[in-house]
Amino acid sequence: MRRGVRAGAIGRALAVALAAAWALAAAVPAAAQQVAFESVVSKLKDVDPKTRLDGLKLLRDAGYLEAVPAMAPLIADPDDQVQGAAVEAVVAMYLVDEKYTREYARDLVNDKGGTLPLFAFVQGPGATIANLPPVSVIRGLIQAAGAANVRTRFDAAYAMAVLGRPLVLLGQFPDGRAAVNRLMAILHELDPTMRLAATHSLGRLMGAADRNPTASPELTSQRTEVGDQIVAGMNDGDAMIRLASMAALAEMRYERAVQSLTDLFNYYKKGPEAMAAFDAVAKIGHPGSLPVFLAHLNNNDAHVRRLAVEGIARTGDKAAMAEMESRTAGDQSAFVGHARAFARARTGDYSQLAKLVDGFKFSLLQSDTFDYLVELGPAAASELAPFASNKDAKVRAGIAEVLGIIGPQSSLAVIEGLVRDKSDLVAAAAERSQRRLSARAGAAPRPR
Repeated sequence: MRRGVRAGAIGRALAVALAAAWALAAAVPAAAQQVAFESVVSKLKDVDPKTRLDGLKLLRDAGYLEAVPAMAPLIADPDDQVQGAAVEAVVAMYLVDEKYTREYARDLVNDKGGTLPLFAFVQGPGATIANLPPVSVIRGLIQAAGAANVRTRFDAAYAMAVLGRPLVLLGQFPDGRAAVNRLMAILHELDPTMRLAATHSLGRLMGAADRNPTASPELTSQRTEVGDQIVAGMNDGDAMIRLASMAALAEMRYERAVQSLTDLFNYYKKGPEAMAAFDAVAKIGHPGSLPVFLAHLNNNDAHVRRLAVEGIARTGDKAAMAEMESRTAGDQSAFVGHARAFARARTGDYSQLAKLVDGFKFSLLQSDTFDYLVELGPAAASELAPFASNKDAKVRAGIAEVLGIIGPQSSLAVIEGLVRDKSDLVAAAAERSQRRLSARAGAAPRPR
């Protein structure tokens, strides 16, 4: 990770980009640095689309956040190619590590149909740096979501979810009604790929609004309209839409969907759609689902039992927790035991946190471990800090990754220690988390 780059270096780096030689940077006079920056920004206003594309590429490659306001108008550029490049460029500017994002999503998304905004969406928590995009970027994305070009609408929908979620959580997302209207229009398109994008984006944004309902009243006021439309998506003719709808309802914690989801689970009983439906019911964690959760603690499928344990924990019902503990005490499934450790932590009992964290050691439990710890949130950050000295590098890397997502600023001390870890896996995770927690100066370059 590169350090010590002075504020105001944006002109120098852009001059170097123009000269295609980083080694010459120190020799460029200050006046030339500013001319270089202004020269590149001026390209964004050129009448020739190829020149605007060239300027975008230079600014994106340099990675200076100071350039974003100048890039934002191109999100509404009349040229399809420029507009699409601008949408991708602003996403790239706010990613923690674009290479890591692409590698993370590689096994989950078909490369032929994958785009950077989609990859960033798939990565989920921790994809973006601490800096928030300006309002002009979100407004541009809302406009781009109504573009004539299909690829632009697709990318704009995912970009809105990726860059908009942090703003929603802070109550700084602009024009919420306009955003929902654009996404709802995409939700009714004939192309299932587009319906998928809208479902994902609406679920992500509405899920964020649910976590802080008073912060984004425009989004919260449309919750029922959006939720009911996504419930309808569970009957879509495309299986991917049906699964995405269930995941979106889970992310929204949409209680009006609980009965429909439960009915789907009871109808299918097993298979991808049954598991997606029960997973959504468990994530919503409505107290009315307790009889369903308790009834499936003895299910033959360990993953159903796992979800039942999770669901009980999320209801917060003490009597149901006690019954779950008693009935699953002898369960030999690693998945169920892992869920039990999460359930205790979810209710404030960290006595089995070591068991939960140990999940990072095993490939079949890594994903659940990450999700569980992120869900525990800031309250668990101080409890996780001691595990940064675990003997297993996979555990240390997992802790470094999670603390950058849920940790307060005080977690930086732990993370900075892990940056110097002898394991490259751990050090890389810690560097990513530094970028998640520490805002980057607008005139500082993207770490390389």
